[in-house]
Amino acid sequence: MREDQAATMGRMSRELRSALDALSGFEKRPSTATMAADRRRRKRADLVEAAAYTLWCFVVQLECSGFRTVDRLLEEYAVPQEVRVKMGAVRPR
Repeated sequence: MREDQAATMGRMSRELRSALDALSGFEKRPSTATMAADRRRRKRADLVEAAAYTLWCFVVQLECSGFRTVDRLLEEYAVPQEVRVKMGAVRPR
């Protein structure tokens, strides 16, 4: 069971890093400057929501595995405040 937990936490760690990288890289891409403002806002909001959902899944997995504090995780991954505040919030589809 510990191996499964470790594998899941490793996968969640990679997914969180990927989501955060996608968000931080979005503004750096030259193509975003040519996007319409409303489209750019929506795309960025989608990236924030994806990162927040991934963060929430990772935190739930950590807590299920006995880890109770996420402060270190938030610092190590440099999770932006806007992602932190949306963690666990689900957007209606």
